[in-house]
Amino acid sequence: MPDAKRPDLDELDWSPERRSESLTRIYDHAVGLAAAKERWYANARRRNRRWAQTLRVASILLGGVAAVIPILAEIYTDGGKPVIPAGWAAIAIAAAVTLVGLDRFFGFSSAWMRFMAAELRVARLRHDFEYAWESARAEATARPADGVVIDALRRAHDFVVGIDETVADETSAWIADFQSTLTTAEQKFKHTP
Repeated sequence: MPDAKRPDLDELDWSPERRSESLTRIYDHAVGLAAAKERWYANARRRNRRWAQTLRVASILLGGVAAVIPILAEIYTDGGKPVIPAGWAAIAIAAAVTLVGLDRFFGFSSAWMRFMAAELRVARLRHDFEYAWESARAEATARPADGVVIDALRRAHDFVVGIDETVADETSAWIADFQSTLTTAEQKFKHTP
């Protein structure tokens, strides 16, 4: 995942007259990070959804074709020979299984689900952070006291760490899924004559 573009946090000024401005920069930084992660997951989710649905629908259609071919071979004959040889059913089944295998190997369906879950989690974290921040802001004065500033910084820190944990969890799930797929593929190739 590319780094999210967000406001720079260098040189924050925590003097009493500049605290509000520095807190605004912290807020913009944290919410900008969340929004960038949400956009990334939304875009990646859509791409994987399209591939997953295409491969799975094509597989289902080929399975249906495979089921119908033997029936059509019995119904449509020319001089006692089937117009459509029943052997085409095996080819349709093999193609359907291949499409499901491609989906599993490239992880389109599983990535679609992981990305959707991660996007929703980041959005929930962002919503919670935004409301908590605004609630604290409503209680604060024009020049927030030390305790208010420290609480706001802790809240922003926890929010950003929560986003990082979401990304790390999704990435760990991807690694486990990918390793499992590779192991399964290797075992199948070892047992293939």
